[in-house]
Amino acid sequence: MKNRKKIVIIVGALIILLAGGIALLYPSGMRNIELQGIDLTTLDNGSYTGTFERGRFTNTLTVHVENNRIVSIEIVDDVFGSGITNASDEVFSRVIAMQDTRIDTVSGATATTNAYLKAIENALLR
Repeated sequence: MKNRKKIVIIVGALIILLAGGIALLYPSGMRNIELQGIDLTTLDNGSYTGTFERGRFTNTLTVHVENNRIVSIEIVDDVFGSGITNASDEVFSRVIAMQDTRIDTVSGATATTNAYLKAIENALLR
C-alpha cells in the first residue's frame, strides 16, 4: 500500500514537471502571432536588425534590403545556436520569394516560423 502511494506521487510529480516543461518550450500564443506584413517601398538600402523574444523563441535576424527588395536574411542570434535549421532556410526563402512576412508556415515548425517572421517584421517596421 505504501509503495503504491509513493508510485502515484512520483508519477503525479513527473506529469506536472512534463506539463511545465512543455509550457516553457511552447509558450501560448506562438501559433497566433499577428503578422502585419511589410511595405518595402519605404525602406532605404541597408541592413536592418530585429529581435523577437517569447519564451524559448528568442532570435535576432539581420535583413538586407536593396532597391526595395529583401535580398538576404541572416541569423545573428538564435535559440537553435549558430547552425541554421532547415526551417530557417525555408522561412527565409519564402520571405525573399514573396517579399513579405505573410507566408505559409513551415509544416511542423509553426512556432519557429512565426518567431522568425516576427523578428523580420521587427527589423523592417520602425
